[in-house]
Amino acid sequence: MDNRTGKSAGPSNSHVNNPLHSVKRQSNQVCFADGTFSRLLSGLVCLLSLSGCGLFSHQRIIYDSGGIQVGIISDLSTDEHASPPVVNRHPAELSTREIRSLIGSLEVSGWSGTVIGLFSTPQARQVFTEPEMVLLADPLAAAFHQATPRERVFFSIENPDTSYESDRTSGSLFFRDDYLHVTLTDHYAFLKADPGGGETRDLRDTKGMKLWVVAPALAVNLPDNKQPHWTAFEKVHISFKPSEVLAAQAMSPTPTSSPQRQVVISAAEQPVMKTDASISKATESADDLRLQIRELTSANLELRSRLKEQSDTMKELKTELERLRNQVETGLSKPERNPSRKPTSP
Repeated sequence: MDNRTGKSAGPSNSHVNNPLHSVKRQSNQVCFADGTFSRLLSGLVCLLSLSGCGLFSHQRIIYDSGGIQVGIISDLSTDEHASPPVVNRHPAELSTREIRSLIGSLEVSGWSGTVIGLFSTPQARQVFTEPEMVLLADPLAAAFHQATPRERVFFSIENPDTSYESDRTSGSLFFRDDYLHVTLTDHYAFLKADPGGGETRDLRDTKGMKLWVVAPALAVNLPDNKQPHWTAFEKVHISFKPSEVLAAQAMSPTPTSSPQRQVVISAAEQPVMKTDASISKATESADDLRLQIRELTSANLELRSRLKEQSDTMKELKTELERLRNQVETGLSKPERNPSRKPTSP
């Protein structure tokens, strides 16, 4: 697979009647009484940083049906007063076909929270199933059409097999500069680790998830001045140029049912259209390289698993050897008993 890595909080306006001010006044009263000012202050900072939960951000629902929810939420990573201003390219006009092409480029891998998941090799799978992409296309297009430069679009999908589970597919998307930024906070295909004892599951558990993109999308490593401010709860994210995906879509007369891994043909980098033969050859070369990378990754994971098994086996053998040595030493330390001889009669 490609060498790509997946990598939002900021100030929000407040008013005199903002409940946040009452929280500050209450915390000040308590802290001067019992000396817990630092703890309350740090807790308040943590609350302000939770952009994903929308505690202090405006949120409105665009679509809510059949376990799927799509809406718009304030993007706290934007800053209109910065130089230059940090804002999103919203509203964005996208067709349902373009939406499906963009979200269809996303794949995710991760570990299951079950015991079996600890010994299985994580395999990349599409973030959204085909039925989910069909249902999401219209609401996402409407949400991007209504979003402002200081907002982003979010989604939440229940597990269609076990709707009572807390594991959901959830995250957000936003356009900024020349990139589409995607963050994934949960996916129902991977179970969170169960702490047991009736305790709630850790919200910071990302299940080892990692986002990937398939061709014609190509993940990019953003420079520091283009990197969004990701919060502690947005560790799973990826950025790519939507123009590359949409340009390839425009060249294809009919949409494909599933994303195919092929070389990127960007209008900016390739003004002359390549012939079918050159495209095919470049595609095969890129596929071979991705396959080799995937095989090396799988082999590395398998080797690590075998090394762990060998280490556990060596520990067991050492324990058994120590037990046998103790038995031998105990046996040697016992005095030998000679049988008493009776005198022989003449």
